[in-house]
This record gives sequence, structure tokens and C-alpha cells, in this order.
Amino acid sequence: MTGNRSGLTLLDVVVVLFCIGIVMALLIPAVSTPRIYARMNQCRTKIKNLSLAAIQYENTKGEMPGWVMEFGHFGWDPETETVLSPLRDPTAEWHEGSSQNLAPHRKIGTWAVALLPWLDAQPTYEHWTEDRYPILTRAEGSTTGFSGQGFHPLAAPNLAIMQCPTDPTQSEDDGRNSYVANAGVFFPPRDMIAGQHAIFHPGGTTKTVTFAESMSNEFGVFGNQVSARLESSAEDEHVPIAKPIRLDDFRDGAGNTVLFSESLHALSWHRSGFVNDEDLIFENHPDEVLYPTLSRFTNAMVWHGVDWSNDKQPRDIHRINGERALTETMQMSRTNAADLARPSSAHAEGVNVSMADGGTRFISETIDMRVWQALMTPRGREPISDDER
Repeated sequence: MTGNRSGLTLLDVVVVLFCIGIVMALLIPAVSTPRIYARMNQCRTKIKNLSLAAIQYENTKGEMPGWVMEFGHFGWDPETETVLSPLRDPTAEWHEGSSQNLAPHRKIGTWAVALLPWLDAQPTYEHWTEDRYPILTRAEGSTTGFSGQGFHPLAAPNLAIMQCPTDPTQSEDDGRNSYVANAGVFFPPRDMIAGQHAIFHPGGTTKTVTFAESMSNEFGVFGNQVSARLESSAEDEHVPIAKPIRLDDFRDGAGNTVLFSESLHALSWHRSGFVNDEDLIFENHPDEVLYPTLSRFTNAMVWHGVDWSNDKQPRDIHRINGERALTETMQMSRTNAADLARPSSAHAEGVNVSMADGGTRFISETIDMRVWQALMTPRGREPISDDER
């Protein structure tokens, strides 16, 4: 007589595994979706705080910050206009803080430095604004690579508020950054001193402007606040300074004007225009330091005007998350900085932005670029319907 076989057959095992796979497939999205939304909300909170900090800055200073700004000097006496000697870093051990690791330099940084007091980073802000502290050093621990060569570690720490939790592309070891400021319309760096550039306005008009005019409140919010010359310019020819822009200038409405957006390509929050230590060091006078030519693009975003009347369309790379397949692998360089100075994120289908009233929005990557450009202009007078907001 044949006995009954016990145990599972191969078919039974396959069926059980198949059922387990189905259950896991159903459970994993349920677990991951709340995590995705949590990260999205964390990012939204951080970018909201940037706008609130900018509003506090404007209330205190009477104007908005610049995309690039000067915060003082190290190793320079402005009263006697002489280089100080010997130099000393009060935060370092004697062997690391000695003159052999230090040099006189201008403290040129980004809008983010200006907002540090309202971002719970007062000690870092003091390192930038008090002349007794250097922001550059050759001592061990100084920054390298995408963080810029030779920045002092206390002047370029990783700040949680500057990092979106979903940003996978951060190449910096120090000063990691996921956010950019609204620097208005694109203007060719080669024409900054005396050139002009034709701008196709979102409202449908064409206007030829100088570099100084491109920084008006008609086109954007954050302007240049560093007086320096270009390498190719004469000694007495400095890059124009932007006129002050105030919240009262936002005639399109603070809730209709973008201040900050996410970016997968922005440089470190402290590093403006690909500067390294050698670019900020001077021997005899701070005027030796040249203007950081690409600073409008490295920590900020711009809009590129398009002749809509001829049915032209923006280049795909200039759109929000443009050329999506390459967005998470591209790195900003001197050759592509102007193209990558646009919103981008690892969130699905769009980016978080914060407005001049402190609010936030999620902007779809399929938004009509005329509407997006209108949101970047505080005084462009373009109509925005409720459906487009």
C-alpha cells in the first residue's frame, strides 16, 4: 500500500512565493508614499524659511539681498588702507592659524550668507562679517572640489536648511546646497560693462537693456551688490551695482513673485561664481580681486526670453526639470552654468518654490513658460489667471 506524501511540492512553493510577491508589491507603495510626502514637506518647509529670512532681511536692511555680495575683508585695515601683518586665525591652533596658512582676502559670497542670522547660523555669519575671522585658509580641513578650493571649514559648513532631503546630486563635501534665488533675466556675461541685450518680455514686448537695467524690479529680485572689475575691463570700469529692490516694488503682488526654487545643480551656498581661494586673495589692495563673472548663475536662477510672437519655444534645457533624463547626472560647469540656472528637483513632475509673501507652491514642470517667467518678475505687470497660479 502506498503511503500519503507529506510536505510541499514545487508548485506549492511557487504559488506561496507568488502570493508573497503580490503582498509585498501592495505594501511597499503604502510604506514609501508617506516617506516621499514627508521629504516633500521637509523641502517645502526649508524653502519657506528661506523666503521668511529674505523678508526679515528686507525689513531690517530696507532692500533685498544680492545674488553676490561683499561681507568685508581679512588682513586689511580700511582706515589706513594697508595690509595687516602678521595675520592670525583666532579660531585655530597656533600652528594652523599662523600667517603661513593665511592671506589677505575679500569676503565675497552669496545671498545665503546674508540670510544666515535668520537661519539659526549666527556663528557662521560672524565668521563672514567680522574682519578678524578669515573665510580662507590653507590649513587642514579647508574645502576642495565643488565646494571651492581653500574655504575655511567654519565659513562653509553643511547647513541642514540648505539641503533638500531628496537631492541626490550634491557633489560638495562642504556647503551643500539645493536652492537658488531669483536673479531675473539672462544677460550675457561678456556684455556686463558696456553691452546691451535684447529681451523678449513675457508680456510680449521686446526691450533692449544694459546689464544694470536687466537687474531692475521689472525683471527679477536679486541683483549684483559687488563692486569689482572684469579681467578684460579697464582699471576704472567696474561691474554695475543693482539699484535697491524692496518688497514695496512688487507691484505684481508678493504672492505672485518667486524668491527661491530648488536646484539640483547649484554650487555650494557660500561659493559664488566658481571662485576659489586664489580668486579672492589680494597682495596690496582689495581692488585687485576681480568680479565673479558667472555668479548670476551658480547660486541663482534666470529666465531666458523667447520671441513668442514668432511661435518660438524655449530650449528644453531652460524649462523646469528640462532634459529630465540628464538632470540628475549633469553637473554645473563654466560652460553650462547659464543653461542650468533654472529650477530642477528630484521630486516627481515639478519643483517647490517659495514666494515673496512667505508662501510656497509646487510648480509643475509642464507649466507654460510665459507664466513661469511672469512669476519671476515682481513688476512685469503680466496678468496671471487663477488657473495658472
